[in-house]
Amino acid sequence: MPRARLTRRLATCLALVTAAPVLGLAACTPSPPQGLPEGLSASIQQGRLDIEARRLVVRLENDGEATVTVQRLEVDSPSLASGMVRDEPFEVAPGDALQIRMELTASECDAGDDPTHLVAVVLLDVSTAGGSGTVSGELPADDPFGTLARVTGEACLADSVEQVATLTMPEHLRSTGSGADRRAFIDVEVVPAASGTGSFTIDRVYGTTLLNAEDGVDWPLGAEVAAGDEPFTISLPVRPARCDAHAIADDKRGTILPFAIRTSDGREGRLDRSSGDTLKSELYAYYGERCALQ
Repeated sequence: MPRARLTRRLATCLALVTAAPVLGLAACTPSPPQGLPEGLSASIQQGRLDIEARRLVVRLENDGEATVTVQRLEVDSPSLASGMVRDEPFEVAPGDALQIRMELTASECDAGDDPTHLVAVVLLDVSTAGGSGTVSGELPADDPFGTLARVTGEACLADSVEQVATLTMPEHLRSTGSGADRRAFIDVEVVPAASGTGSFTIDRVYGTTLLNAEDGVDWPLGAEVAAGDEPFTISLPVRPARCDAHAIADDKRGTILPFAIRTSDGREGRLDRSSGDTLKSELYAYYGERCALQ
């Protein structure tokens, strides 16, 4: 369905709900998918690893009586640029559900927090063994965890920040001493844009499941950054959050630092910065040395 059509329909629904709640809710109740086999439903979500990999998970469930072959699947949302398409066929058996991982397209930030943009439909071309060929239709995508709002908020915050300055994790961990007395620092480089009028504030960097501040959990900062400023470095004294060999073995996001940021254009939230392979390896080694796990 064309993006403009989706936006207009949702805007109409929201207007009806505001003006006459009962009538509006009835008007906005999704009608059965036209042309698609009965029993199909869709939802969107992300796992922890999908967030860093910038993938969207489409869960397609078949509660019908026949196996459905999906020839083409497309996610359409006003909050995302077009192009989220899978045209490699797959089957969904009766009573089964599949999770399809798709690379996220860029977020559309011009509309701000317009709620009509934070919805999606799944467009499908499908066939069944007893059917008369391929049929097309759309499914409203359930979003039980607010995935679209989070994805859009994070992406648009990152875009606002990048207009002002780049935040770059170091290639190497800086440290002094050895063994249990070893102390380490993550030196984050801040390079403001050469010109511009924007600014942002880094309120704090949050501790992770693996790493905390040397004298607490988080790193309170209150650092002001404006376009045109001179480059500078934020040094984060780091210690193990706990001394447990399983923490490293099970680590998924322990070396990803979340920055709490407020921008001059009104955005606010967390901006994650990942450690590269070398820094991650050195952080794991530091963790093991200081905790006497090696």
